[in-house]
Amino acid sequence: MSHIFSSIQIGIFTAFVEMNRHKLRSFLSILGVMLGVAALVAMLLLIGGLNVFLEEKIGKWISMVYIWKKWNPSEEEKLSWSKSPGLRFDDGTFLQDSSEAVSTVYQQIERRQNVAIGGEAQRHATIRGVSWPTMEEDNKNITADVGRLLTREEIEGEDKVCMISWEIYDRLKKRMRQKGLDSTDVLLQQVRLGDIELAIVGTFKPIDPDFQPWRMRRSLIIPLGTMKKYITGTNPDPGSIALTVAEPKEREAQSLLISRLLTSRHRGVTDFEYRGADWAEDMGKMMQNITVIMGIISVVSLLVGGLGIMNVMLSSISERIKEIGIRKALGAQNLQIFIQFVAETTTLSVTGGVLGALIGMAPLLFGESIKKSTQGAIMPTILPEHLVFIFLIIVSVGIVFGLYPAVKASRMDPIDALRYE
Repeated sequence: MSHIFSSIQIGIFTAFVEMNRHKLRSFLSILGVMLGVAALVAMLLLIGGLNVFLEEKIGKWISMVYIWKKWNPSEEEKLSWSKSPGLRFDDGTFLQDSSEAVSTVYQQIERRQNVAIGGEAQRHATIRGVSWPTMEEDNKNITADVGRLLTREEIEGEDKVCMISWEIYDRLKKRMRQKGLDSTDVLLQQVRLGDIELAIVGTFKPIDPDFQPWRMRRSLIIPLGTMKKYITGTNPDPGSIALTVAEPKEREAQSLLISRLLTSRHRGVTDFEYRGADWAEDMGKMMQNITVIMGIISVVSLLVGGLGIMNVMLSSISERIKEIGIRKALGAQNLQIFIQFVAETTTLSVTGGVLGALIGMAPLLFGESIKKSTQGAIMPTILPEHLVFIFLIIVSVGIVFGLYPAVKASRMDPIDALRYE
């Protein structure tokens, strides 16, 4: 065992001596590994950041199922639809209470209409009457800007209150400044929806400015009870029903069960459509493919660097034939010579790999810029499993590409080596 450790020490020392004697040749070899590792590390940082984002979001997206009124029915379907009451708000309550396949129904009613705020018309606003579970889900992505968010008591009541989105607030702020009003005076404004007026309790904005849910950008959030009492009636078409299934991995089967149950409630008429977030699964598969492709590109770069190290070691053997002969004549075993040369190639590889890893960490310095440019989807992140992978790659390059030169050196005949000129 002492011979092995001694050979490793000699190999590492000799590697640095050879690097010092042949600076340019060693630098080019190290450069090949360095660039390959830098590309690999940078790729893993970006993939790691995207994986974190997808794990946070896709888990929920995959479990989501959306149900809405069926469009463009055939003439035969239109005749049968007279049996059904159509998609109604109470369908969501029915599914929540009757189906074990349903985890949560995010009850809400959506309408798009013109609204007036402070006497000024706002076009194409989305009015969302939400239940408390839906509001809790929204609160994961939004925070109060001016004023406050709606409380549970307000959401579960029929109060004439609302919150307005950051985009509506930005437009309103410009007009308020023209009138000499402070931006906080928005809380004194009234929102008119048809025949009712709502008090603004606050404005909301995304918690993460780089992740802005599109459906919230130009929206007003009001209590569900207020929506039903003053605008839509107690059991209107909700626009759509959003729910999560109990077992995301069995989403297709559970969605079918939910569809059959709702068809039965509609007197055997399937006057609705449903769909899950299939794109979320597709995105996950796409990211796996991208990871494989980028990994292949990085590995090819590492192969080039590894071949450079192999070339250096073969050249080194040609220059050190007599040295190998003398060591063997003094009693050095083949295994000792083999370990020495493997240690040399590994030292070159680790030197280039460590420098490459440091360079590859550069995306961490520009994390906020990358996050902003990708709409919050990528925040460069190094995952623990990636650290292990990088370490194994760095070490394995030196070992794999040092095997042939090491075997060649260890099998050299000492008599022929001593005669070599």
